[in-house]
Formats: sequence, structure tokens, C-alpha cells
Amino acid sequence: MRMPTADVCGTCHLREFAERESERDTMIWPEGIGWPNGRPSHALDYKANVEVSVYAGMPQREIAEGCTMCHVNQTTCDHCHTRHEFSAAESRKPEACATCHSGVDHNNWEQYSMSKHGKIVSMMGDEWNWDVPLKDAYSKGGQTAPTCAGCHFEYDGKYSHNVTRKTRWANYPVVPGIASNITSDWAEGRKDSWVTTCTNCHSERFARSYLEFMDKGTLHLLAKYQEVNAIVKQLYDDKLLTGQKTNRPNPPPPMKAGYSQFFQLYWSKNNNPSSLELKVLEMGENDLPKGHVGLAHVNPGGWTYTDGWGPLNRAYVEIMDENSKLRHEMELETRIAKLEKKKFSLFNGETTEEKISLGGLGGGMLLAGTIALAGWRRREKRAS
Repeated sequence: MRMPTADVCGTCHLREFAERESERDTMIWPEGIGWPNGRPSHALDYKANVEVSVYAGMPQREIAEGCTMCHVNQTTCDHCHTRHEFSAAESRKPEACATCHSGVDHNNWEQYSMSKHGKIVSMMGDEWNWDVPLKDAYSKGGQTAPTCAGCHFEYDGKYSHNVTRKTRWANYPVVPGIASNITSDWAEGRKDSWVTTCTNCHSERFARSYLEFMDKGTLHLLAKYQEVNAIVKQLYDDKLLTGQKTNRPNPPPPMKAGYSQFFQLYWSKNNNPSSLELKVLEMGENDLPKGHVGLAHVNPGGWTYTDGWGPLNRAYVEIMDENSKLRHEMELETRIAKLEKKKFSLFNGETTEEKISLGGLGGGMLLAGTIALAGWRRREKRAS
């Protein structure tokens, strides 16, 4: 038996297949953005997976397969339309997205399900008609709150299997160029399309206000991360991280050694990575995206306390503490090194070729004390 790939499904479902494939051409980023063209998208998710060096390099193949099990939408259709049923109604429910769009680095499901939108779906969804097409969900299906498919499949009032046409932040604010591009005409045009989506239920003024709120909140989160990331990078450049000079093996090829490498989330040996590197990497790869996704899905705890700012702030404090300690230790070592290099004579105050030693210092103090005692005795005799 041969499992059918997406192109086999496309022989009958040509429009849906073509829409999904069109994501390759929709995600064309402006110059200066760190994302490759066509990514992130379902259309190229397997390519994105196999190009990550850690999955090729780490010997624990079974662990790496955890990512591969989600990154197969490029080649299959049965992650959303699951096998045996292949149900359109099933794929319209938020739970269909939860297996892959969850976890510390892209916890869309957790943030959505804890929002008021998600809670309405969990409380009232059984009363809705999931068999009607997405375009009729509100008017004929009884739907009273947005779903994953309802928001992300929609674009300017129409629905398709291309879910990237409104992508602006792409889940990861840490990607170079994303933040500086967020007010460009390219990003603003996509924001306008989100306003169209939100006005299915809300006023345009409310929608624009909240999207601006989301952008500014994400920028605050990003600034918190960037400040502390620069500090840890300087510690790395100064070779002050734990074990950096003595106990830092290179990762297995084709992974490359360096600072803040993605592989450090999965592969570790001795002091590669150091605890500070891993902490700041998790801030950028986990806490920062969770904060942004919490804002995007209107889950207050998701960006303020439970996720996002709270964990970022805690990691910030811990890194600042360690930076102060390491810098203080470096200052002490520098002062000790200068003292060890200083050479002098107790007799004439001039430098000699010998270094100070406790024995020499003690002997000098004993000699000086003996001379002082003899002088005192002579003064006593003259006085008597």
C-alpha cells in the first residue's frame, strides 16, 4: 500500500491544492527580512524542517523526528483532514490545528483556547453547524466567535487554503528585520486585511486600535530581549561564559559552533551551551513568541504574567545578576594579576626581579620589627 501525497489529492481537489501551493509565492518578504521567501508556510514546511542542521547532526534521531511529524503538510493533506474520515467539518474545528500549533515556541492553541474567543467556542461550539462552508459559518452555521480556520483562511472576505496572505510578524519577532518592517506599506496593507477579518464582529476603530496595541506590545517584549541578548553576546565575545575557554566542545557536523545557535535548544555537551546562552536563547525562541502570540490571540495572561513579559522579566533579572557577578570576578582577577606582576624591595622601595611572596613579606616584616626594637632599647638606655 502506498500512502497518497498531496499531489494525489490534488487530482480531484485541484483548487484546494493550488491554493495551498500558492503560499510559496504569497510569502515574498521585503528586502532585509530574515525569513526566506515562501516561509513560513504549509507549502514549504518540510523543506524548512530538513534544512535545520541540528536534525541532521544530533545522534538522537527519534527526538528529531518529533519536529518531522508536524512538518509534513508540504507533502500530505491528512494532518488537517485526518485519515479514514477526511472530514471538512473536522478540519474547521480549532482542535484540528492544536497538535502542531502548540508548545513553547508557537503556542497558538494554548493562547487561543484561553482567550474569550476560544472559551466561547468550547462552551457553545456543540450548538454550531460545522458542516457549512467557512463563508457561511456566521450567517448559517450559528457561529458566534472566531475559529482558527475562520480567521486564517479568510482574506478580504474570501476563504481559501492559502493562510499566509495576512502574515506580518510570522510568529517570531526575533527574526531580523521583522520589527523594523512592521510599519512599512507592505505590513500596513496586510494589517488592513486583518481589519477586514476583525470587522466580521467588531467595529473598524476597535480592530485598528487593538492591532496597534498588539504591535506596540510586541515591540516592548522584543526590546526587553534585545537588551539582555546584547549583554550575553558581549560575555561570549569576552570569553567569560562558564567553561568557554576550557570545556566547550564543538557540536557535531554539519552544525557550526557559535553564539546563540538554534541547535543549542536540542544538543548540549559539557558547557556548550552555557546556562546564560540557553536562557537568552529560550527568551528569544520561546518567551518572546509566546508573548506575541498571546497578544495576537487576545489572551491577557499570555503576554502579561503567565507567558510573555513575566518569564522574560524573570530571565532578564537572572542574566543581569550573573553578568554583574562575572564582570566583578573579571575585575578581581585583573587586579590580582597586576599585583602578581608588581615587584619591589622592602629595603629601598625599588622594583626587583623577584615577585612578592608571603615568606619574603614575613621575613621583611620580622627584620623591620627587629630593627625597630633595637632602636627603642637604645633610646631607653639613654633616657635612664
